[in-house]
Amino acid sequence: MENRLPGDTCEKDWIWEREVETASWDEVRRLSVGAWERQYRRLREGSPFYARKWRDAGVGSSFVSLADLSQLPFTTKQELKDALDDDPPFGSNLCVAQDQVKRVYQTSGTSGSPSVLALTRTDMETWTTMGTRTYYATGIHEHSSVLTTFGAGPFVAGHTHFVLLRIGTRSVPVAPGDTERVVFGLRSGLADTLLATASFAQYLANRMEKEGGGGDWKLSHVVTGGEPGGGIPAIRDHIQRALGVTVTEVMGIGDIAPSLFGECTHQQGMHFCGAGHVWVELIDPETREPMEIETGAEGELVYTTLTREAMPVVRFLGGDIARIEGTTCECGRTSFRQRVIGRRDDMFIVRGVNVYPTAILSIVGDFRPRVTGRARVVRPGPETSIEPPIPIEVEVTERHESDPALIGEIEAAVHSRLMFRSRVELVPESEFGEAGYKTRLTVRR
Repeated sequence: MENRLPGDTCEKDWIWEREVETASWDEVRRLSVGAWERQYRRLREGSPFYARKWRDAGVGSSFVSLADLSQLPFTTKQELKDALDDDPPFGSNLCVAQDQVKRVYQTSGTSGSPSVLALTRTDMETWTTMGTRTYYATGIHEHSSVLTTFGAGPFVAGHTHFVLLRIGTRSVPVAPGDTERVVFGLRSGLADTLLATASFAQYLANRMEKEGGGGDWKLSHVVTGGEPGGGIPAIRDHIQRALGVTVTEVMGIGDIAPSLFGECTHQQGMHFCGAGHVWVELIDPETREPMEIETGAEGELVYTTLTREAMPVVRFLGGDIARIEGTTCECGRTSFRQRVIGRRDDMFIVRGVNVYPTAILSIVGDFRPRVTGRARVVRPGPETSIEPPIPIEVEVTERHESDPALIGEIEAAVHSRLMFRSRVELVPESEFGEAGYKTRLTVRR
């Protein structure tokens, strides 16, 4: 079965790099083994950070194969940040001469000073290659007109513009949070595809329902990224119904690549699109023991860059908890498919059971139109374990801000499906916070 959006009569292949994306597992592994052998030598010879890290971990000087990757220690975001501080501006993990660094991105720095991501020309091309596989998988083709709300400033999400140029789409860039310009662009017929966070797509869906629809706009496809949500049925179904679109999802991680996973139009999870350039492991979030990437498995995603030149990373703890949805697909791609069920940092424990806020979003979405679909868990402190009732803030439309019946219904649904008591507070849209970009799923007060 083809991988095309409704109405797409494009005669081009719906898989961008068919030879790689439909390769057998043995062939992908062969490509990866060769790339890892070269990468290991580069790290041993050029990265003081990893030379010291592996020495401290008791790893000998002999070669560690891809099959034995679990013998090497994990890398954390804090360690990479410390490496930058050790030898500014690019850190002790820079494996090329500084004059080979041709692009520098910065992280948002929400938890402190920004981190730096240095790329060579080859690194930029690799990012574009993986990104093109990712967005092409979602159904974006040369004939698409794409309005993107992903910022092109210092952040890696801006690399999406290079990807759209490679595919050959018409691109309509709009700054994050510039809601009125987005609405104008869509109503003017400038784009048939929107790239946005799930939060913004929900906001737009709610707004169009209030205003009676988008008129004659051409929007038919929404690609969500930057946060979980586009794959949650209650959120996806609402966006599709309210906007008359097909929703697919993408995902990347700044320290590895801005685009790594893309969901095809079968909407059954995001395909891994980094074959040959990135190696992915799945580990138990608690024991950190390796797990098989097989249908139904749930664990934390761990990444090793196989071809990055400037700042390679090995066994990077991504923090995303994913469920493997399958290892084949009707679209023809042979990479595994996954859906993120939450962030390790957002997880909390209620009487011995791990809970992710995305599970609460799934429940809250069933109460539209009285709610907008956004919600967050209030964490009373740094403790992972929380005693019920769990405080939950739910964004509601203005006329439902004082609705004790709604509170009771949501609390009952949470108790029925998640087996713990909650204390729901209804927060009007005017007070919940900006919907233009990401929604924090947990807040600490």
